[in-house]
Amino acid sequence: YHHSDYVGGMKETTLKEMMQKKPEFVITHAVKGKTYTVKGVKYKVTANGTKRTVTLVKPTSKNKKSITIGKTVTIKGQSFQITAIAANAFAKNKKLKKAVIGASVKTIGAKAFYQAKKLKSLVVKSKKLTKVGKNALKGIQKKAVIKVPSSKLKKYKKLFKNKGQKKTVKIKK
Repeated sequence: YHHSDYVGGMKETTLKEMMQKKPEFVITHAVKGKTYTVKGVKYKVTANGTKRTVTLVKPTSKNKKSITIGKTVTIKGQSFQITAIAANAFAKNKKLKKAVIGASVKTIGAKAFYQAKKLKSLVVKSKKLTKVGKNALKGIQKKAVIKVPSSKLKKYKKLFKNKGQKKTVKIKK
């Protein structure tokens, strides 16, 4: 539907008409629920419209030594906020040593970094983190360091408590 610029003038355009007139317009919109791959990382669209959000599903390769999860990702020409890391996203990733979590991430799924044995540096840039899933950090390196924003140190220490990591893992600002 679109407005025809006349009073009360809503106009309906069928897919067939749209494909004949502007086929590129039909495919430019990312579809909610669909998974897209951008630069070796799979993202699932969780909301489309005014608040465009995606969940990082998993990398296409387990050979990366470090990953930086940005604040946003561009899919089909549209910018989406990366608000979550899915369950098992980096599970059993044997080469991952460093992960940087972007400023718009609100949730880290269960077992997100499960058995990522070499993970020794986790940098959380987000000040919006509200949930860390069960066993999200189980099996990461015992001397790992989790860096969090200084204003959220106390809150994030509670949030990351008992998420499977060894007691020797340090959480600092």
